[in-house]
Amino acid sequence: MDLISQLPESIVHRILSLLVPLHTPPTDFVRVSVLSKTWFHLTASYPHLDFTIRNFTHVSRESFFKYIEYTTSRFCHQNLTAYTLRLITDLRESAELDIVNRCLELLLQNGVFFGYRSLTRVPINDEVLKHITTSCPLLQVFVVNACHGLKRFCVYGHQHLRSVWIQYNTPFERIDIEAPNLSSLSIKDDHGRGGPPQMNLASCEKLITVFYYVCPYSNSYSFIDLLSNFPFVENLILATTNKCNNLKLSSHSLRTLVLKTFCDLEQIKFNAPNLVSFSYSCCTSGLMSLSMDKRWAMLRDSSPLKGCMHCYPASYIDTVCLWFQKLRHFLDKKNGFKVFNLYIHAIYSPKFRELEKLKEIKLPPYELELVELQLETHEESQAHIAFVDAVLWCCRPRTLTLRSFSPLTALEEHSDVVKFTYKKLLAQEDQGHTNIQIVSPSFSSLLMALPHVGKAISFIKEKVLQEEADSQRFAGLEIV
Repeated sequence: MDLISQLPESIVHRILSLLVPLHTPPTDFVRVSVLSKTWFHLTASYPHLDFTIRNFTHVSRESFFKYIEYTTSRFCHQNLTAYTLRLITDLRESAELDIVNRCLELLLQNGVFFGYRSLTRVPINDEVLKHITTSCPLLQVFVVNACHGLKRFCVYGHQHLRSVWIQYNTPFERIDIEAPNLSSLSIKDDHGRGGPPQMNLASCEKLITVFYYVCPYSNSYSFIDLLSNFPFVENLILATTNKCNNLKLSSHSLRTLVLKTFCDLEQIKFNAPNLVSFSYSCCTSGLMSLSMDKRWAMLRDSSPLKGCMHCYPASYIDTVCLWFQKLRHFLDKKNGFKVFNLYIHAIYSPKFRELEKLKEIKLPPYELELVELQLETHEESQAHIAFVDAVLWCCRPRTLTLRSFSPLTALEEHSDVVKFTYKKLLAQEDQGHTNIQIVSPSFSSLLMALPHVGKAISFIKEKVLQEEADSQRFAGLEIV
């Protein structure tokens, strides 16, 4: 007896959505439907419609658009409501546009329950956008990707809208959103001329996370007063593939700031008294994906009580010596953000021989509670030593951690880089008044065999009590 054929339609649809998620070819959907006699017919009422042309590599464009028309017509003739519509294709002929328009009209006439709406490379204008949004009152996620003809994104009165992604490669004039539950906004400006479009999001009091990507065509692209458009933002991720002369950010609500930019640290100015996490990367090989940005945004997961700064310097920076000078001056800036914990991804360069010039610059090292260095695995120990030397010219940490995600990196207590780090840290303190405790976490052979499980060694400075120092001196002991 075919027991699964007796399941309610809603449960079958749920099972289908788990077995065949979006972005999969329609042939996979057909294969799943043969599990039951009834399921094959229920695929016609499946409320998640996905028309992504890259999943139809085995058919012609003409067949693809005929499939769109047939599937939509069959679905709508049952007086059903679509929950999800995904249409990703370019339109090369007027006949293709006519098919898309007819299908959209049918779906909207039936009433829609779109929680997720994505438009990619679909020619639309302001009126079409208005019609789409007003016809989808329960819309939660809205993606508009490179839709030719759209110059303004205006959405009003959407109570359920929580996330918006806007990407454009032609001049864009305005973004105007009234959505009380909007929490995330992503803007990708591939046009890159002039500056950000005019924005009105003052009523979006729950908008706390903003992703802003731009590919500027010149250094004149201005970010001045960018955050005035987002009065409640707590997390900002800003990525730019070119230098900009005006990178000034001011916000009293900002707590997490991630910058991926060619701008030097000396060109970055911000006033953020409540900032607790700042990540800076000056190496850009294209803009970050949204998934990567979300992982970067999670840097604040530990809810640090004191300021943390994460640095990802580029391996090809012109002058290593100059980069460390700029980092040292940045730490002294009065911008409302005081760094207590510094994390640096190590770089290695033949120009490290220039580091002798750093010692000629009479700047005291900046005092920090913690410095953590992420070491590469393929470098020689002398490269590690050179980098540690530069960091300790710049900083005077109470605790320093060397970390590697590979067991190939030598971080044993008797390795050259560990002995060098110990001596440099001790040289920063008064002789006889400081001990350095080395803490080396132990890893089992099982853990060492697992991927992405590395090792670390920490150096913790401890003050020596006067009585202990005196007894050691009188006993002829030397603190090393």
